[in-house]
Amino acid sequence: MRRTVKIHDIINESDTVRTFVFHYSLEAAPGQFIMLTDFAGGEKPFSLSDSDTTTFSVTIKKIGSFTSRLFRKKIGDFLSFRGPFGTCFTEKRGKVLLVGGGYGTPPLYFLAKRLISTGAQIIVVNGARAESDLLFCNRFEKLNLEYQNITQSGCLGKEGTSVDLAQEVLNDHEIDFVYAAGPELMMSELKKLLESKPYEFLLERYMKCAIGICGNCTVDPIGIRLCVEGPVLSNKIIEQLTEFGKYHRDASGKKVVF
Repeated sequence: MRRTVKIHDIINESDTVRTFVFHYSLEAAPGQFIMLTDFAGGEKPFSLSDSDTTTFSVTIKKIGSFTSRLFRKKIGDFLSFRGPFGTCFTEKRGKVLLVGGGYGTPPLYFLAKRLISTGAQIIVVNGARAESDLLFCNRFEKLNLEYQNITQSGCLGKEGTSVDLAQEVLNDHEIDFVYAAGPELMMSELKKLLESKPYEFLLERYMKCAIGICGNCTVDPIGIRLCVEGPVLSNKIIEQLTEFGKYHRDASGKKVVF
């Protein structure tokens, strides 16, 4: 079912990233996504960066014509959406590690809030190319968890990637479960560190229908539809994917190497 709602608030996260807040009870879970349209041409999938009983939000990077149109919207303007769709993160207890990268990090904030309510001990590592690309730092720091930043430029003191920081955490702590969201190449490198440790990754693919009919988001070789059987996948599924960390497909179905 499609619903049309007003933009309740717009938060400027950086020059190229904004969070759009809607006053609507979505009843969504961390890791799920919506299909959003501005009525001017097509719709796109966006992961939820937060959701509660009264509002939900998506955090969007300006990267093309569709998102450029969204960035011209103002508070009070209308957008329309379908969803929520897809699988969600499993809410674990014990000591958990959340690994975020770049503008893929915001869904982990939604997850962290839920995990706090389960009593989990949470460590979050957040990495990006530069300080301006780190998202939700202040939000994470206000939660009851351990939070660490890292940048490839080293502008905040530590130089490297979120995978480098995750390696330090894994060396120093007995982690029960790992969650990750961000660039697929980042998660591919993270996977090498985890061995037999259980984890869940949030994957992105070109999505068209979001209900499993069109097949645009199927993943090799097992043919799962990422909009239905994903976008959150467990280690048991990730380990079966021959395309993970190697390629994805464009709108025509052509393989695009990372």
